[in-house]
Amino acid sequence: MTTTTQRTQLLNHEQVMQKIRRIAFEIYENNFEESEIVLAGVWDRGYWVAELLQKHIEAISHLKVILVRITIDKLSPHTSPV
Repeated sequence: MTTTTQRTQLLNHEQVMQKIRRIAFEIYENNFEESEIVLAGVWDRGYWVAELLQKHIEAISHLKVILVRITIDKLSPHTSPV
């Protein structure tokens, strides 16, 4: 018996980028009085999202975005130093 893994695509690339842009605007709207903000992303996918947000926020605002990468042991997160 052969099993195949089917992947369901919820959003295409354009839709994902739309969502990222909207989130960037919301972050800016909630922090427009600040001069800088910190975005932290869990390595690796969360960091990828944080990088995209950084690019969009910096493109639409005056905010300086400080990007922080968080690395944890996903197999044992409760014992992993952060």
